[in-house]
Amino acid sequence: MKNYFPFLLLIFFTLCAFGKAPKEGLLWKISGNGLTQPSYLFGTWHGDTELRNQSFLDSVPGFHASFRSVKQFMCEKTLTGASKSTNSSQDKLRAVMLLPKDTTYSDLLDKSQISILDTFLTKKLKVTSDKMNLRPNALSYILTQMISEDTVRSRIRQKVMILESSTRLPDSVVIARRKQLYSEQDIMDYALLKKAEAKGMEVVGLDELIEYQPIMLFTTDATLKQQADSLVRFINRSGFDHLVDSMNLLTSALRDVYREQNIHKLKDEKQKLMDGIVKMDTWTKNKMDEMTQSLVSDRNRDWMKHILTYIKNKSTFIAVGALHLPGEDGLIQLLRDAGYTVEPM
Repeated sequence: MKNYFPFLLLIFFTLCAFGKAPKEGLLWKISGNGLTQPSYLFGTWHGDTELRNQSFLDSVPGFHASFRSVKQFMCEKTLTGASKSTNSSQDKLRAVMLLPKDTTYSDLLDKSQISILDTFLTKKLKVTSDKMNLRPNALSYILTQMISEDTVRSRIRQKVMILESSTRLPDSVVIARRKQLYSEQDIMDYALLKKAEAKGMEVVGLDELIEYQPIMLFTTDATLKQQADSLVRFINRSGFDHLVDSMNLLTSALRDVYREQNIHKLKDEKQKLMDGIVKMDTWTKNKMDEMTQSLVSDRNRDWMKHILTYIKNKSTFIAVGALHLPGEDGLIQLLRDAGYTVEPM
């Protein structure tokens, strides 16, 4: 039985945007409806190394001025978000991510399968299966992220090597560029969070306010045995590498369009991506619809109950995945429905 869904979750979770948007742009100004100072809404990229370079923000019109002008920063999660979640919320997430206390991978796999898994885990995580307490579904998700990251980082290195071999730039410039691109950097959301903390802004985590946990990312109808068998099959057949290559091919257009800061094109590329995912595994269509509702539409509406209060009290910079901005259930439209003027910068 093929079980592609755990591996396709990463594609869905890093989608940039969808739906109908009135104009291009990633940064939007919120004003009117009694606000004495404007607030701002910015669509981030949750994805991989290629857009972690913080210099990308220099290309966003009005970004730095608007960021400096506010007193408060709202994001999806803060660095201490997990500790602020209720015990009940954390327990629900643990239940879908961790193996039952009385279950190990040796209970799910035979000796030959354990050998394959241990070799792979030792290489990627420097740990063996007897020390792993993540469910196969959750482990699959994390491993796919890691391999995707490695693939993208390798591609960047190749591009830089070609560029460096054909340029006459001073050594100091080449070294600075190499350091910037090769170094580990926070994803855009965390980089902005740290920037806000460094400026002394009040920081608010939206998911903490609504006690949201991404449970749907790790739920499946497959049994633990089926999940584990699927994980080993992918490892043994280099399925991870094949899937990651396919995933990077599907998402490359979205990366390019995000760089262009073009919400109209993002809508079109998102649809192409979704069509490609369904071709890889038609079973995912209904599940993707459910996840869109849970991860985006429902979450936006729950966030809005708090966003409206916070922007009335203090000028706020709201930074969330660009996926959450456009569409009828997007934050842009929901803010407009609440009586605010929302316009691109």
